[in-house]
Amino acid sequence: MKKIVKAVEKVKREYGGVVGNLAMQGRRAADLDIRSVELSSRQLRKNLVLRGDEMESATMAYNMLRTQLYRVLSENGWTSIGITSANKGEGKSLTSINLAYSLARSVQQSVILVDLDLRRPSISKKLNIEPAVGVGDYFTKNVPLTDVMFTPGIEGFVIAPGRGSLDNASELLGAGRLLHLINEIGHKFPSRFVIYDLPPTLLVDDVMVAAEYIDSFLLVATEGETKKEELKRAVELLEPHNLLGVVLNKSGESGHGGYYDYYYGED
Repeated sequence: MKKIVKAVEKVKREYGGVVGNLAMQGRRAADLDIRSVELSSRQLRKNLVLRGDEMESATMAYNMLRTQLYRVLSENGWTSIGITSANKGEGKSLTSINLAYSLARSVQQSVILVDLDLRRPSISKKLNIEPAVGVGDYFTKNVPLTDVMFTPGIEGFVIAPGRGSLDNASELLGAGRLLHLINEIGHKFPSRFVIYDLPPTLLVDDVMVAAEYIDSFLLVATEGETKKEELKRAVELLEPHNLLGVVLNKSGESGHGGYYDYYYGED
């Protein structure tokens, strides 16, 4: 609680005025010239993207995850979470999108979803869009952040998708541009939660480079596919960086045939 109080006082000192007014100012995409993009409900559903208004087991599972994460982040005064997996194909990007939708529908803060998998960005594909510029262009071409971002029509929800592939991702992340991105997001959205979709932890060193700047992490595993040794190694790497738990994907234990299931908490 002391950390939260200190954070609020810091915002007051740096920006002045009433924090509540700043929060509302920061979460209005229109004030920042962030474009609105209408996404196809049919395509989202086809790609297993849950907007949070469906009454089914998968949505309920994400709502439970959202509630637990919100509590932990708020208690620690954290504003960012990185979502990764041990290996590819575990469902980390879909987890990032669905968690962001769930958060955006329930919290007062802005929710920012950033595709930080610069080597293999997939958020735009799952949302069925083809952005003219992406996060990679922000890193390599100094494209304005507001040109990369868009809102999918939910107040306070902003997405920064990726485009193309960058082989030198870890070098770019470690060259100061990531810190610049984080600071710019913080300035534009004083009251926020930021979700970073990251590459698999064991395939490249990007996650370890970015870990210095991200408050906490979730690890996504797939039932029946993720190897125990790989999961153990990924946990070992992420534990020093506030690993909150593991999301079990494609679990069959719910009894409803759901695609997602339980959140394993702080232990």
